[in-house]
Amino acid sequence: MITDKNLKKVVQEFSLPREELGGRSFIASRREWFEKQMENVRLLLRKDALDRLSVEDARRIYDEMSVGGPKLYPKTYIENGLDKIKTALRYLLYGDDPLAERFYNFAGNSESEYRLNGLGRAFASTALHLSDPTRFAIWNGAVDGGLKSLGMLPKRERGEHIGETYVKTTEVLKGLQAKCGFEDLSIVDEFLQLIHHGTIGVDIFKEEPFIPEALEEIPSLERADDYHLRNQYLLVRIGRARKYDVWVAANDRGKSYQGENLSDLTLDELPQFAGPTVRRIARSIDVIWFKKRAAQPVCFFEIEHSTPIYSGLLRLNDVKIDYPIPQAYIVGPKDRKKLFERQIERRTFMYSELSDVCQFLNYEDVNELWKSHEKINEILIGVP
Repeated sequence: MITDKNLKKVVQEFSLPREELGGRSFIASRREWFEKQMENVRLLLRKDALDRLSVEDARRIYDEMSVGGPKLYPKTYIENGLDKIKTALRYLLYGDDPLAERFYNFAGNSESEYRLNGLGRAFASTALHLSDPTRFAIWNGAVDGGLKSLGMLPKRERGEHIGETYVKTTEVLKGLQAKCGFEDLSIVDEFLQLIHHGTIGVDIFKEEPFIPEALEEIPSLERADDYHLRNQYLLVRIGRARKYDVWVAANDRGKSYQGENLSDLTLDELPQFAGPTVRRIARSIDVIWFKKRAAQPVCFFEIEHSTPIYSGLLRLNDVKIDYPIPQAYIVGPKDRKKLFERQIERRTFMYSELSDVCQFLNYEDVNELWKSHEKINEILIGVP
């Protein structure tokens, strides 16, 4: 973690007048562009205003709150329908459930009635922040990057959902606000953005050396196909046990495991969930779970036993750029997790927000998931 002495130096640099800003500090600049631009959106997000929201208002909220970030899915967002947009925003901002659950159901839980397609943690956290900048922090890839540079990025525990991580991260950001003496959490966001992009603190923060993909420690090729097929089969069976329709990569449909053909367990055709370019890429993804009898993906899996992890991430990223993937996993041996963590932090994956939805799943986890479903089936034999 950064020392108090070095943190003070970065805060001073952040607070000083800047020639390129006409003599204003980064703080004054933030107040000028962010607060003015967000004022109209803040009014639209008021509880009484949400009841009167029009389609134009809803689109304006999306456009304005995407400032400084990618406007990747405006069409997908509007296709949620005005009634659902109003209901989901009302739940996120004013619902009775705990904050962690509201955030998860809005930005992460694909099964939730409050989940809005085309939106993620950046939108959800910004909306909350605009409703109360003293209680709710903005959370995105750049904030994570800034916290990592400071040595303050909280560790995401196994099984922790995105809402729980948001609450934990917000507490860290509030602590940073107090330590730095910032007026509110909007200034904390600006501070971390500038650190992440290398605008301030360049003499203090040293970027980790880049390790070329060619130098990745690749496991032995011996039985690589067996590992890939076994885990692909288990993910197919787990998906079916969870009542999903399952797609398996087109070039693997002819394979079989334990006497079962993958083609007999999976969809004959890839659902029409996106345009032809996205579907062409998705046809090669190892496993995709879809809601039953619906062209709505729930989760994407790429198994990387002996191939570079970066290749699987690029396939997922190519889909994510044009389609809002709700959840994704790179599946591999336990000792490849650190390689995954290094690759997922590349800027291209942070910009596309793939880093928000993609996690690592090791073979032991896949096996435990399958065992749990087998146990449930044993218990429920004969139960209607």
